[in-house]
Parts: sequence; structure tokens; C-alpha cells
Amino acid sequence: ATMGDDDDGGYCKIYDAEDSFTGLVQVMLALIALASLYVKRQHEVPRRKFMTWWLDVSKQGFGAFYSHLTNMLVSAIIAGYTRGQYELKDQCAWYGINFLIDTTVGLFFSVLMLDMLTQAAHNRNWETLKNSGVYEGENGMTHWFHQLLSWMMILTVTKFILVFILWAFYPILARFGDFLFKPLQENIHFELLFVMIIFPGILNFFYFWIADQYLKAGPEHPEAHEPTEIEHTLSQYARMSAPSRSGSLEML
Repeated sequence: ATMGDDDDGGYCKIYDAEDSFTGLVQVMLALIALASLYVKRQHEVPRRKFMTWWLDVSKQGFGAFYSHLTNMLVSAIIAGYTRGQYELKDQCAWYGINFLIDTTVGLFFSVLMLDMLTQAAHNRNWETLKNSGVYEGENGMTHWFHQLLSWMMILTVTKFILVFILWAFYPILARFGDFLFKPLQENIHFELLFVMIIFPGILNFFYFWIADQYLKAGPEHPEAHEPTEIEHTLSQYARMSAPSRSGSLEML
């Protein structure tokens, strides 16, 4: 991200081929937000197996990278577009608006479509999509890949819906973005820091945690989870008691 040149009127721009620092920091923050899901896993009951959790997180990682690229593209395009009498050329402001809508309204539509897909998979017996977050068996990675593709398709459909919302409510959103980000425009560097790093970092944290609740396997799928302490204790007891029972039978 950078500040536009004189032809751009000094507006904040979200991409500069010579500036990789902001993008690198944002990637690091996204990784930290994804890593926070490990803390979530540690407090789950039942707790997912590590590889199951890792595959769940990878779906969100691919989705976050894809959404970041589409948000940058849409923000750059819409900043050069005017609908109505109000104009907002600040790409960073549009990126912030886009990100806010994506992690709220977009999350709602994504979860809704994921639920609809799961119901359709059960009705049509699409084995790889019936149970989100379950990757057990010899076809486990096929299940993961199909679920990843379906999640990316859901994000794509959601993005088209959000672009329509941006177009339909452009005058209102332009005024809102100008009101929200105008105080930051006096300090372009802080606006970049806020829009590209702080703002996405906070929103990603909540987005990943909520989406994870719907992408992961439910407690009705014990094959995707580690044994609970009670199950582990019973399993150990069964293994310890098996030799003694066989020895008793030999004595008889």
C-alpha cells in the first residue's frame, strides 16, 4: 500500500509493486489469527486430532488469501468508479469497507450457503461433502480437497453478492467511508497501518473463529477427534484387564 501520486490527488492506494512490507505484515497477522485457532482447539471438547485441525485451518488459509486478492481488486476498481453525486477515490477506505462487509455480511452468506450445501450433500449422497471437517479413511484427502473447492466456490458466489451490494449502496457507502476514514487521511502512513494491518487483524480473528465452528466436524464424529479422558482411561483399563482375563481362563 502507498500514497497516490499527484495525478491521483494524494489518495491512499492499496498496492505498490515496490512496497512489500505492508503485505508481509498483513500475512504475518493473518498467520497469527490462524494460529489462534490452535488455542481454540486446546479448549475444545472433544478436541480435534491435530491433522484434522490442520486441514480445517488450511481451508481458511486458502480462503483468506483468495479473499484478500479479490478485496484488493474490487477496492481498486470501485475507487475509480462513481455512482451518484458522491465520490470516494481513497482505495484504502474502500478496502476497509470491503473487508468489514466481507467479514460480517459475507460471513453470514458463506455460512448459510455452507449449510445449504451440506443439506444438499446429504439429500444427494455426495459422500465427500456430507460431513464437513471429516477426512478419515483412505479417501480422506479427497474429502478435504472437495471441501476446499466447495468453500472457495462459496466464497466466490459470496463475493459476487457483496460486489452487487457495493454497487447498489455505493452513495451511502462512499459517504460512510469518507466519514470513517477522513480523519486518517491527514496521516497517510497511519491510514495504511490501520486499514491494511490493524483493521484486518482484528476482523480476521473473529472471522476465523466463527467460520471454524461451521467448517469443523461436530462431536457426533468421534473419528475426527481425540479420545476424551474418560474414553482414554477406559481404553487403558480394557488393555490392562485383557491379559488378566485370558490368564484366568487358562487357569480354569
